[in-house]
Amino acid sequence: MGRSNREEQFNRRRLRYSYFSVIVSIGLVLFVLGVMLTLLHQARNLTDELKENFTFTLFLEPSTSESSREVFLKNWAMSPEIREIVFVSKEDAAKQFQAELGEEFVDFLGINPLSDALDLKLYSSFVSPKVLKDLEIRLRKESIVEDMVYDRDLISAIHNNIGRITIAMIISAIVLLLVSIALINSSIRLAIYSRRFTIKTMQLVGATKSFIHKPFFYQGLNLGFVGGAFSAALLAILFQLLRYSYPELKTSLNWTLWAQEAFLLSILGLIIAAGSTAVSVKKYLALNTNQLYE
Repeated sequence: MGRSNREEQFNRRRLRYSYFSVIVSIGLVLFVLGVMLTLLHQARNLTDELKENFTFTLFLEPSTSESSREVFLKNWAMSPEIREIVFVSKEDAAKQFQAELGEEFVDFLGINPLSDALDLKLYSSFVSPKVLKDLEIRLRKESIVEDMVYDRDLISAIHNNIGRITIAMIISAIVLLLVSIALINSSIRLAIYSRRFTIKTMQLVGATKSFIHKPFFYQGLNLGFVGGAFSAALLAILFQLLRYSYPELKTSLNWTLWAQEAFLLSILGLIIAAGSTAVSVKKYLALNTNQLYE
């Protein structure tokens, strides 16, 4: 009797350790996936910020009246591409230019050779070579526009490089997701393996497959939930450390983002754990008694 109790206690400890290892495995794998999602989000924010700071400068005809300029501003302010239009008078442009040069070039020349200008800032989704080319064609048809400048090479470089980086990160995230599924599935299969004889015993005494599946299914959900909560806690610690070390990240690394990622990781943990549990139990139900020892 004493030996039987010791074996039962040993099996229980081994089972608890097995479940603990599954929770840790799920939590760590989902945490790494959460880090990848955070990097993707930060890369997208950085890209959008870079694009929305891009300036499309229009130089106005010297004869442009204030009323003509106001009509232009009113019409183009409603354009879906335009985020902001800032008027820069030639006097303000001269002051800025003189501050950069450190010389009074207007007094030296006797005239101000600069023109009134409009600085256009666009929404990030419209900052691409094709959209800017179409926008340039439309703006050149305006009678008050004398000329325009924007860095075409820079936009092409940003558009091409960011596209490549985004594709690479998405592929990496997909690969990581597949690896995560494989690792979590492996951990749960090992946990179910230690109870394969219990599964077969229940089957031999006449329990239906749905009856056998049910407790394991709920157990898988619990493991997935706890593992997801563990990953969310690790992610929260990472967020807090980054926010404390780099205060400028507080805006982008906000707790709303954390809550969204934590919810996604928890759901993913539930789905993978429950699915892996169902597949593993089905496998052992299909084996005969002799195969359980292999």
